[in-house]
Amino acid sequence: MEVGTKRLRVAFAVALQDAGEATRSLEIARGLREHIPEGWSVECVFLSHGSRFAPKIVDAGFEVHDCSPRLGGISFREDLKTRFPELVGDPEIARRLIEGERRALSELRPDLLIYGFWPMGAIAGRMLEIPAVRFLPLPLHPDILDSSLLKDVPDDLKPLTYLPLSARRLLVRHVPKALKMRAPIFRQRNIRLAAQACGWSGSPLRNVFDMLRADLTIVLDLEDFHAGEALPPNFRIMGPLFASVDGTAEVDPAILRLFDPSSDGPKVFCTMGSSGYKEHLLEAVRALTSGIGKGWNSLILASPAICSLEEAKASAGAGSNSHITDAFVPALSVNEMADVVVSHGGQGTVQTALACGTPIVGVAMQLEQQINLDNVAAKGAGIRIPAHRWKAPNIQRAVRSVLADGKYRDNARRLQQSVRSADGKKSSAEAIWQFVANRLNLTPR
Repeated sequence: MEVGTKRLRVAFAVALQDAGEATRSLEIARGLREHIPEGWSVECVFLSHGSRFAPKIVDAGFEVHDCSPRLGGISFREDLKTRFPELVGDPEIARRLIEGERRALSELRPDLLIYGFWPMGAIAGRMLEIPAVRFLPLPLHPDILDSSLLKDVPDDLKPLTYLPLSARRLLVRHVPKALKMRAPIFRQRNIRLAAQACGWSGSPLRNVFDMLRADLTIVLDLEDFHAGEALPPNFRIMGPLFASVDGTAEVDPAILRLFDPSSDGPKVFCTMGSSGYKEHLLEAVRALTSGIGKGWNSLILASPAICSLEEAKASAGAGSNSHITDAFVPALSVNEMADVVVSHGGQGTVQTALACGTPIVGVAMQLEQQINLDNVAAKGAGIRIPAHRWKAPNIQRAVRSVLADGKYRDNARRLQQSVRSADGKKSSAEAIWQFVANRLNLTPR
């Protein structure tokens, strides 16, 4: 290190078992390194309780710091014993996570903590009074939730989802903010109890918005989806941020044959990321490999975090034009070849599809994914199917509609221009470096 250089030590606390969180945090770290101001150096360390994505972080040149408790690292739902509406199914697991991350942060002594939708890391950092930046897929704030963020009745309120769409939208607009805030999914009782057991003495953690509070919030979404929203002063919309380094990765020859432009039949790419539910993936498999689906050229990604490859293949009908794999798929390359993407609505999956101008048929596993898909549907670039209606015939009808009506592709291509004109990685890095310069009193070393 040169004399007089200011060194920034950054710790990342994220749900590293989740593909979306791992990808976005890694891209932020890359951005900090690529857009470093003159006279600075940066060191990025990722906290890990076990993750299949840890080797990617090491390969990118960053450090992984193992902390307790050690978990399986394949699926965050399995690791956290997630049970709706609780992100962490047992207060004791949450307590151990907070304690483990607080201990790790005490050892690392970072200048800055960056976290995603990971309340345990956020709470641990605040207990140590570490300046913090959080990244979110959406501008999650009570005022925005009340005004414009929620466009439809959450799928979890199943009886209300049978109402016509216009009635559901009217209902959502007129539900009082106080009632929305009392929804169990926002309260996260187990994490609240865990924080108390760890000796939390700060302001009350009434809900997940309190738990995730930070000095700066960067929102990694398209501005098109949030036009007219009055953001809080410390919120900044940066634009999409998704894995952009797989464009040169080799595509499996079997996929190239399946998606050959000269071949007959529509081309469908199905992925439920690492956070989808097995029953939803298997229902999509049935839709894409039976009946009319037999005539589609379908690439189906069966993530080990969701179900085994053998189980996914067992759900496929005989004689279909499908390729089911659990291997790495270069998402950008595959999306560019596809006519439609069948997805769980994860932000990275949605943004990658839109970056390629590919329309989406989706089902949400949780509220953030529902909002992502509703934003796409509101722009005419896809169809969201409520979770209780995610059945093979309905999936097939939605895919047929998207394939038959060119407006979906046209609208997706309009959003493609917005995605291409934004540089979420650069914008995020510049916002964080500006925060560091303005708020952190770091002296040259």
